[in-house]
Amino acid sequence: PSSTTKHLNPTMACTLDRNDPLGGLPPKHCLDGNYKPVFTDRLQLEEAILFCKTTLENNLKHNVNLVRVSAPLFVTRASGFNDNLNGTERPATFEPRDFPGVHLEVPFSL
Repeated sequence: PSSTTKHLNPTMACTLDRNDPLGGLPPKHCLDGNYKPVFTDRLQLEEAILFCKTTLENNLKHNVNLVRVSAPLFVTRASGFNDNLNGTERPATFEPRDFPGVHLEVPFSL
């Protein structure tokens, strides 16, 4: 182990030392069969995972100057959103019950 890993908290799930060929993998104390998970309740585990994902997303947006953009679930044919790149696929289309005469498509990809 390098000097970087010597100073890490021994309860950390993994090391982030780029010089360590096993960096990013769980440390040996997690793999020896004596590892006890921090979260035993499934809901707490899911909340912790969501917290990690949200924190990563927010920090990435801030540090790289990104803006999160949501994609539409349905678009009109006239919008030109579906580009039909391969020319053989046909979009899934439907007419909403409350909007007769309006034909919507499900976007292929973003």
